[in-house]
Amino acid sequence: MNKEPNILLIVIDATRARNLSCYGYARATSPNLDRLAAQGVLYEQAITSAGWSLPAHASLFTGLYASRHGADDQHKYLQSDHLTLAEMLSARGYCTLAFCDNPYVGPATGLDRGFQWFNRSFNSSTRPASKKIAKLTRRYRNALAKARGEHDSGAANINRHVLESLQRLKGQSSPFFMFMHYEDTHAPYRLPEKFARFLPKNIELDKALKVNQDPWKHLIDPKQMSEEDFQILRALYDSEIYYVDYRIGQVLNTLQAMDMYDNTLIIVTADHGENIGDHGMMAHKYCLYDTLMHVPLIIRYPSGVTNPGRVQHQVQTLDIVPTILSMLRDTDSPVFLSLQGYDLLSSYRREFTIAEQSRPDLSKFYTRFPGVDVSRFDRALTMIRDDRYKFIWASDGRHELYDRKSDPSEEHNVIDVLPHVAANLEKQLQEWQSGFKRVEVSTPAPEFDQEVVERLQALGYLE
Repeated sequence: MNKEPNILLIVIDATRARNLSCYGYARATSPNLDRLAAQGVLYEQAITSAGWSLPAHASLFTGLYASRHGADDQHKYLQSDHLTLAEMLSARGYCTLAFCDNPYVGPATGLDRGFQWFNRSFNSSTRPASKKIAKLTRRYRNALAKARGEHDSGAANINRHVLESLQRLKGQSSPFFMFMHYEDTHAPYRLPEKFARFLPKNIELDKALKVNQDPWKHLIDPKQMSEEDFQILRALYDSEIYYVDYRIGQVLNTLQAMDMYDNTLIIVTADHGENIGDHGMMAHKYCLYDTLMHVPLIIRYPSGVTNPGRVQHQVQTLDIVPTILSMLRDTDSPVFLSLQGYDLLSSYRREFTIAEQSRPDLSKFYTRFPGVDVSRFDRALTMIRDDRYKFIWASDGRHELYDRKSDPSEEHNVIDVLPHVAANLEKQLQEWQSGFKRVEVSTPAPEFDQEVVERLQALGYLE
């Protein structure tokens, strides 16, 4: 290639691979991504490194696991001594832009570093007057969209900014790195009515939206939700995927119309998946099952880089950084050599994948539900997943083992049946952990401002 490629990284929040039609799902949820996958490479066993947005994105941006970068439940900030992909690419002359409505991914958590322009709806450094105007503008647009039956959780606004930016970027001499994050697939689900195509018969959208979408209410009282409730939630979730897929199609079509498609590395993935009644849980956090860990990863490489196809062996989302640096012929730098991910275009094959969950912050849980015992969630978890088995180490000693070949839904803990398998995987995990120095965070994370807190509460977070 005569010119370094443009790079478009799209993250669809809380999206599990199993619910995309290109991964074999029965519902046609992702026609645009299906076409992208047919033109590129679909990774059938892509595993994220964490079960919620902050540590998962920090790994996606740094190529490091949470135990190396330190941004997790206990420290909600990425320290500046860890270079982000945007910083690496900006130093190479890339124009770096981000469009994201998730407040865990932005200035409040240090994940905006390296972006020359970041969607600053929730930036605490914005002047108060500007913030007030921005909030009023959002409310006006939301009210207008709701009246038209077009209200969503932000995808339309994200696309408006993205398509305007692509017009400005066309023809400039420097390549661009654009990060997009769609929040719509994250509960609570609020999608335009015409996209609610998977609801059960005789269930209107207004009725469907009255089903409980508060995961913590379900966790403390599982009996309050019926199987029909979860059928409705799954239908809403699938409809949100279909809607976001439509928005992604708009971006892909624009790239093609502007003759930018063939020289753009297009990456579509998710930060984590979702539980919708699976394992007795809703939303994410508190577990490392494949409903959260197995995410889509579709990459359309620029023309001439590699052939389209499907990759069956395990990869991780933190492999994206080394893959990009390798494509840019930057494999000798100290940064590249310190990464924990691997070049997806190399011949390397992982023996196992890893995911981590630090001990969660349950303080707001106790404040909201005083007297409720949620101590079963008060533990750290680490997962090691080979080609057949998954071992989950738990800090409280309640370890788990699953045979994914005979039990792909991970419903039967066989640790007492196959203790030797569990012991071998735990040994591999310990050897992996001893191969690097775990992060030691010395400075406290900055406090979130009120606007970030309000936005997190609107998304259903307790923190």
